[in-house]
Amino acid sequence: RLLAERLALVLQGALLVRYAPPEVADAFCASRLGGDGGAAFGTLPPTLDLAAVVERARPVV
Repeated sequence: RLLAERLALVLQGALLVRYAPPEVADAFCASRLGGDGGAAFGTLPPTLDLAAVVERARPVV
């Protein structure tokens, strides 16, 4: 199960790197594939453009 989970995460990351905006792919890879183990709030690297990620997720009305 652990192998399947890791393969799924790597596939998701590869698809994001290929098709998503760079800031989205960077945030996903840093949070899921970074290897630093920081799953709690505030543990992402400060260099990520999280405002762009939030703006992309915001609905357009």
